[in-house]
Amino acid sequence: MDIQLTHNGPILDIQLTRPEAKNSLNQAMYHTLADTIIQGNNSSETRVIVLRGLSDIFCGGNDMQDFVAISQGMADFHGERFMKSLVECETPIVASVSGPAIGIGTTMLQFVDVVYCSPSAVFKTPFVQLGLCPEMASSTEFSKLVGPRKAKEMLLLGAPMTAEEALTLGFVNQISNTPDDAALQCAEQIALLPPKAMQISKSMLGQQDKERLLRTIENENVELIKRIRSEEAKEAVSAFLEKRPAQFS
Repeated sequence: MDIQLTHNGPILDIQLTRPEAKNSLNQAMYHTLADTIIQGNNSSETRVIVLRGLSDIFCGGNDMQDFVAISQGMADFHGERFMKSLVECETPIVASVSGPAIGIGTTMLQFVDVVYCSPSAVFKTPFVQLGLCPEMASSTEFSKLVGPRKAKEMLLLGAPMTAEEALTLGFVNQISNTPDDAALQCAEQIALLPPKAMQISKSMLGQQDKERLLRTIENENVELIKRIRSEEAKEAVSAFLEKRPAQFS
């Protein structure tokens, strides 16, 4: 299984488990993630969601083979739905990040409530390098979390953000040698709190921006699909898969 789902009482634990592909997300995984988050949010039994990867990698970004398929005409059936499920989720989400968090692996964390990461965590958004553009509302939201200079450095140049930088800038809550344990302990604390008060409070913190964020995601994804099907992106993805320098005319 590429995603392992565990219900520990009121805690829904979602773990990405696709090591052979560096935990990159394909359409089937987006479908499972979206369904799971929507169902968890609608369940009175689920009070908190934990999202984590493996000990050496959180998420390698979007599956490159899916980019190839989309460039050849396949629709993005579930990626946008996953993005929107995070924005609309009123159930608290706690994330544990170890190792690289690439592309969507970084931008999804914008809509997680508490983030723990290991010292080895590194966050990177190499969109332009792949002939693409920002997604997951990162064009408007990322700079609010890390500041405009760092956001431009990451979104335009693909520069990495280390765990220490992420903590200093406020992108993560804490660096831990055992981030999975820290995330699960936080989830246990949340599960003991009044669930309705928690959901209402989280909703109040984000309700002013929710519709705008959903529109931003839709608009970004229209442009993203165009970029995936562009000659620039086709060359960038081919070069990545063939492990050669890309050539842009």
